Amino acid sequence: MRKIPVQSQSGKKYDILIGHNILDQIGSYIKKLNVGNSAFIITSPRIGKLYLSTVENSLKKTGIKDISSNFIPDGERYKNEKSYKKLIDNIVQFNKTDDKKIFVLNLGGGVIGDLGGFVAATYNRGIGYVQVPTTLLAFVDCGIGGKVGINYSSTKNILGAFHQPALVYADLDLLKTLPLRELKSGLAEVVKYGAIRSPELFEFIEDNLNRIFSLETKAIEKIVIDGYSIKAAIVRKDEFDQKNIRIILNFGHTIGHAVESASKYAYRHGEAISIGMVCANDIAVKLGLLDKSLAARVENLLLKIGLPVKIKNHDINTIMNFFWKDKKFTSGRNKFVLLNKLGTTKIIQDVPINVITNVIKNRFTK
Repeated sequence: MRKIPVQSQSGKKYDILIGHNILDQIGSYIKKLNVGNSAFIITSPRIGKLYLSTVENSLKKTGIKDISSNFIPDGERYKNEKSYKKLIDNIVQFNKTDDKKIFVLNLGGGVIGDLGGFVAATYNRGIGYVQVPTTLLAFVDCGIGGKVGINYSSTKNILGAFHQPALVYADLDLLKTLPLRELKSGLAEVVKYGAIRSPELFEFIEDNLNRIFSLETKAIEKIVIDGYSIKAAIVRKDEFDQKNIRIILNFGHTIGHAVESASKYAYRHGEAISIGMVCANDIAVKLGLLDKSLAARVENLLLKIGLPVKIKNHDINTIMNFFWKDKKFTSGRNKFVLLNKLGTTKIIQDVPINVITNVIKNRFTK
């Protein structure tokens, strides 16, 4: 088992544990944390059918027998205030005697991780939680760094908090039941890590797509461990997103989130981020920051993976309405993370609106 320790600025320490076929051992690791003796599990019906009994049995073997299992449907549209209220109602009922030490266990993808983390952050002013990712996107992105939240009025993650997990427990064997579309979507975030920080990771993806799609052990370990390590190193320096360091993780997200919201989540998160990355690169080329050949190289890799680089069912006004709701914007000034070369970025404010809208429109397709 591989361990990546994470140290946050606030002093919170936790481990990312990565292995194969380790889900049935999770109870023993949680027991050591002393995070609680009553487990409030949040999962989806599909994931629960596959893995919930394994988690419950492992917890019970270590003496954690007070368990509440809760289900939220798959899909970004369910990461909302209705699902949040349902879970808060359930956890209040679960703790009706007020004498339990409850912890949250999120078993699922990014939606479950963000939503469950927000429940943990806000219930009783914050309780412990454990992240058990089941998708590639969740493996490399969700839970690390403590950003949790929900969507409101179709705006991505507008309600949220910083709340670090007690443990991230990554069993790579869980990817075997992941639909191909979700695997491709998760790869968008891995491409992002390579583009902003690691030319070596970017080149590895270019050269090893068949191995990755075949879920070959060494290839999957490589992209997951590199993704975790890159994000952990960035978050360690800027836990609360205040130093213009963590913002580089927003590459592709400024336009990507707007497209995702405007589509009413018809695009998966990674699919929208793929579109966002090529749009950001188009802007960087227009501003003279990025060579056309590198922009083409990034786009070709995304196409090779099978990710979209064009926007279907488009409406520029709706996209721009969501664009202006980006949380990184201050005083009405837009802010972009743009590639300068592979592995390095620049933060640019006040990109001309006509440049932004023209770039987006040029990505429209029937």
